[in-house]
Amino acid sequence: MTTNEQLKARADKVFVGTYARFPAAMVKGEGCRLWDADGREYLDFLSGIAVCALGHCHPAVTAAVCRQAAELVHVSNLYYTEPQTRVAELLVANSFADKVFLANSGAEANEAAIKLARIQAEAGRYQIISLTGSFHGRTLATVAATGQPRFHKGFEPLPEGFLHAPFGDLAAIEKLIGSQTCAILCEPLQGEGGVRPLDAAYLQGIRDLCTKHGLLLIFDEVQTGIGRTGTLFAYQQLGIQPDIMTVAKALGNGLPIGAMLTTDAIAAAFTPGTHASTFGGNPVAAAAAVASLEIIVAEGFLPGVRQRGEYFQAQLQQLVARFPDLVEGVRGLGMILGLVLTEKGTALGSDIVKKMFERGFLCNFAGNIALRFVPPLIVSEEEIDRFIGALADLLAEY
Repeated sequence: MTTNEQLKARADKVFVGTYARFPAAMVKGEGCRLWDADGREYLDFLSGIAVCALGHCHPAVTAAVCRQAAELVHVSNLYYTEPQTRVAELLVANSFADKVFLANSGAEANEAAIKLARIQAEAGRYQIISLTGSFHGRTLATVAATGQPRFHKGFEPLPEGFLHAPFGDLAAIEKLIGSQTCAILCEPLQGEGGVRPLDAAYLQGIRDLCTKHGLLLIFDEVQTGIGRTGTLFAYQQLGIQPDIMTVAKALGNGLPIGAMLTTDAIAAAFTPGTHASTFGGNPVAAAAAVASLEIIVAEGFLPGVRQRGEYFQAQLQQLVARFPDLVEGVRGLGMILGLVLTEKGTALGSDIVKKMFERGFLCNFAGNIALRFVPPLIVSEEEIDRFIGALADLLAEY
């Protein structure tokens, strides 16, 4: 059998070096657990970065994928298919939206949102305001929209038309609004920015600015959507409705699919030929999304996520009390939680993640400020206790 080291050596010879990988080759997953090529087991509180919401290899998703792969794998979007239609129906039935565009990723969904915001605007209005600390993707346009200079470095000149307002400052946003502005783009909670929620009053202020100035409000729910925050979409618990919303990550529980959602009136600006995707709404990925959504929207699932999220947050709060020199707070929504580190803890953040990995527990360090936890939404209290115990033991060593 291939070992971790053997597969690592083969991979490092042929891949462009865009990832700082851990020295493990994952070969199997089930629920909240992963196994590597050496047979080592891990408790996964990263979920492919908020992707495997139903855990690894959920039986219903696996069955849907296998069934669809035996019937129809791909056909052009010049034709209709049942799986992608059903995905769109489920998204519309459970959100503010009337219309859906299907893509393959969060960045592609955000590209579609950016293009739609521009094409529906009056001539000369093309600028989009986003927030510092935001993350919207790796394409040139979504990198330009991202409010973190470290993602811009080396790719200049970036596409024009993207402005960044300081996080939490409504007055600064309004100062940036001008005759060329068409939209404001933000995440209800900044995941890559350090698990940083935008409070409801701030988001309402942004909504009011959009209404006042005739702008579209775009919510990037790529990481927060599909149940991650305890409601299907974060906007639903915040009480603020966007004009356009993007989702991806957990939508296919591991298969590549993203979506842009909007209203009939705004969607009308996209006509045949204005936007497209060869693989968007691929039947196999769409079948996985249908199976995932049907489970997540079923009665009782999301209340369970909220309950276990509250339990997890309470256990993290105990770490704040136990290790005040390393940890200063907990923030997040539902099952996307961040353990905010002190200055001393921040210097150790990457080392904490590395040592947790070595002990068989997966998480990451986000925004150079918080340990980020995004376990499968099906995680049990017993699994939470195991993870918290391991993290507490490690923190006690510093």
